Amino acid sequence: MSAQLHLHTASLERGPLHMEGTLRGSILDLGNDPTVRNVGDIFYELDADRKSTDILIRGSVHAVLELECSRSGRFFSTEVKESAFVRDYSISECPTGVIDLTEDVREALLLAIPNYPVSPEAQDGSYTPPGVKTESDDEPGSEGSPWSALNNLNLS
Repeated sequence: MSAQLHLHTASLERGPLHMEGTLRGSILDLGNDPTVRNVGDIFYELDADRKSTDILIRGSVHAVLELECSRSGRFFSTEVKESAFVRDYSISECPTGVIDLTEDVREALLLAIPNYPVSPEAQDGSYTPPGVKTESDDEPGSEGSPWSALNNLNLS
């Protein structure tokens, strides 16, 4: 496992190159975000190919982390993935002969994190927030919906 992902342009002299491996999840820099925890390793599978004066990188990157559900407030484990990772680099822009892919991998995964993540339990309706009556509560007028409490609302 490494802290950075570098591609040496000289390694493409003999043809396309396949790269697989892991990066530390800490490169996402989410340690101060209270809605994210337990960031796992970042897995990448990338193919690099030289096209005249450019280098084309294609593949996928993914990581497992825990996000706070925007509906229930509970943390749940999920995979964040960019399966269509594509970047193009000009050889003239890297005089050292080394391309650092780390920041682009980081950016792709950060953009893949949903703004309002919802846990599978909250999506399928199996999670009921505290204080919401359900059909199993044996109370008349309860239909199991969070909105059912409005049926008994008296504003007078």
